[in-house]
Amino acid sequence: MGYELKWSDNINLDESKLRGLEERWNIRFPKEYVEIVLNHDGSVPYIIDQNGEEMTGVVEVPGKLTWSIQLLSLIEKEVLGEVISPIELAYDTLSEALPKNIFPFAINGSGDKFLIDFRKDKNEPQILFQNHEDLILESEITEEELEEKSLEDWQDETLDFVCESFAAFLKLISPRD
Repeated sequence: MGYELKWSDNINLDESKLRGLEERWNIRFPKEYVEIVLNHDGSVPYIIDQNGEEMTGVVEVPGKLTWSIQLLSLIEKEVLGEVISPIELAYDTLSEALPKNIFPFAINGSGDKFLIDFRKDKNEPQILFQNHEDLILESEITEEELEEKSLEDWQDETLDFVCESFAAFLKLISPRD
């Protein structure tokens, strides 16, 4: 199958926004992500087939559904009187439902997030998926459940493995069937 990946928007992001976020989160994004977000912040992937036809790019979460995606923007917007970027808002909203060192980078049409997981490897983080209906907050776990396993273990069960790296994630983007 011959096709190429194209991003919906050509939006040049000021690199200082990206580096500032990395500093706040104490991470370094994968170079493939950096190259895309600096030129296509907040974009949707499209697939161009060998006939030049453009189709929405989708990602299959193994054992789950296939989802269209949009990168979470790093450009700040006013939300409820606060100036914040969509990627930071997504993290602030999710942080209580995620183990440490996992950060959102894309969203699907249902509000579910694709995540970068730095827990095993800070240089080559894995890609995960979290359905918003599966979130577990600390306040939802009973003392008995915490005796059974840690909050992080409970939260880890809400995460679906997608692939080993952001580069591999890009290769998973395919045309909708």
